[in-house]
Amino acid sequence: MKIACNYYLETEELFDEGRIHLDYFKYPALGFQMEIMKDLDAFEGLCSRIAQKRPILLHGLYPAPHDLSSATLKEDFDDRIADRLVETTKTPGLSFHPALSKKPERVPFGAFFETIVDNARYIKEKYEYLEFVLIENCDNVMWGELIKPDVFSRLVHESGCGLLLDISHAFCAAKWLDMPFYEYMEKLPLDKTVEVHINGWIEIPGAVMCHTMIHEEGYKALEFVLDRCRPEIVTVEYGRDNDKIGAGIPLVLHTDINEKIKEEIEIQMHRVWEIVKSRAN
Repeated sequence: MKIACNYYLETEELFDEGRIHLDYFKYPALGFQMEIMKDLDAFEGLCSRIAQKRPILLHGLYPAPHDLSSATLKEDFDDRIADRLVETTKTPGLSFHPALSKKPERVPFGAFFETIVDNARYIKEKYEYLEFVLIENCDNVMWGELIKPDVFSRLVHESGCGLLLDISHAFCAAKWLDMPFYEYMEKLPLDKTVEVHINGWIEIPGAVMCHTMIHEEGYKALEFVLDRCRPEIVTVEYGRDNDKIGAGIPLVLHTDINEKIKEEIEIQMHRVWEIVKSRAN
């Protein structure tokens, strides 16, 4: 198993200082990182520097169209942009959310589902030379029945894609469905897991905020997953640029190092690495 981490200035500095082990920088991680991707020449400059250290694990194909729920994805798809992103990042594979916007109210769920399956197959065939194309599990009822583990499992199987298992998404989905967390995860197609996203969550009455520092329940959940499957990559997907529930967490900054963020990344990377190493055989 390989280890990835969201790319931030803090992650790169920790790597340069030899304080963490990682195999991939995952990008993009936060919304502000997408801005540079609109200028492919600028993004290529960033990637050429980063990829000399480690390959970039590309999440999505922004700014090329990549909303798997879009009825016009195929006609809108920009091969030039998408191919350049894949080449520039040296990514081993691609991963996608099933949908990027709320399910249209007037579209029957069956049609919505079939559109996602069809587009996922299209992307998978287009990039069959990559090691994998993955679909990430959903976290919220805004995605309709996709939040249900049996429906999402059918999506993975019918699309032929692998699973990107986001543990905090599974926690949120289980809450929405009033289902025990571990029971929910066991109903997902864990045998199709290629990548795992691990991050923490903070729960308050009526809200959950993810992408915070991994807590003991998060590490326990990661161990639970790795006892049931052997993904190729475990990605520490920590870090926020906002604190929507006022929890007092440190925030990732656009241009400056946040020393608290750097400290927390180092702690989490070491703990995840130890868990992964203990299950390497």
